[in-house]
Amino acid sequence: MKKINALILALLLFLVNSNVVYAVCDASETNTLNSLAANVRASYEVMREELEGEYSAPDGLTEEELEEYVAYYSFFRIYISNLTEDLYITVENDVDDQVQTYTYQDSDNGTISLDWTNILAITNFTITVYSSSNTNCANTELYTLYLTTPMYNEYSQYRLCDGNEDFYLCNTFLSVPSVDFGRFVELIERYNAGQIDDSGEEVEEPIDSEEEGFFDFIQDNLAIVIGVGVAIVVIGGLTVYVIIRKRRSKVE
Repeated sequence: MKKINALILALLLFLVNSNVVYAVCDASETNTLNSLAANVRASYEVMREELEGEYSAPDGLTEEELEEYVAYYSFFRIYISNLTEDLYITVENDVDDQVQTYTYQDSDNGTISLDWTNILAITNFTITVYSSSNTNCANTELYTLYLTTPMYNEYSQYRLCDGNEDFYLCNTFLSVPSVDFGRFVELIERYNAGQIDDSGEEVEEPIDSEEEGFFDFIQDNLAIVIGVGVAIVVIGGLTVYVIIRKRRSKVE
């Protein structure tokens, strides 16, 4: 018995001297981590940089224009901000299904920036926030946020869009699927005819001015119209009654 007590005492002394601490992921820390995760934000901006290397200039440029021509390319720069040392994130997209992991050490004062060059497809990003190994709740999924980047719209460079820049199929970037060229031409024609609005929705046909005037007159004089209608019904009823009475009296 004494040997057992001595072993227990020795074990306790070892644990104290080795500074072993058994931490617990409690509700208080979980709430704090959830609050930190909920502050994470995602956004993007369109970047435009000069294209390096060899490239072909567009047709139809003069010699002077060719000498001054500089090609550019566009891409999206995605920002994920408010990351802390207690958090890390994974970023997944639905185009190539790649999943990348970023920690606070990958950030610039808590902001992760990454470039997305596939501008020819609408891309949905899923950003999942986890607790880091700096916490007692390591690798716990805390929060998920989403970001969508639009697609480049080649129709925006067509001459059909000159003067129609407000029409959605003439915007530089689209957040909705595009249409084939034949449908594009049809919609441009309908837009110029005033049949659809900037977003491609049908425009209601205006009411004819004469019809509108008639309906306005009815609405403004509704009491009079109802009164005249009742009078006509009453007079008509009395007339029929008198005629019937006269016919009966002749028969008698």
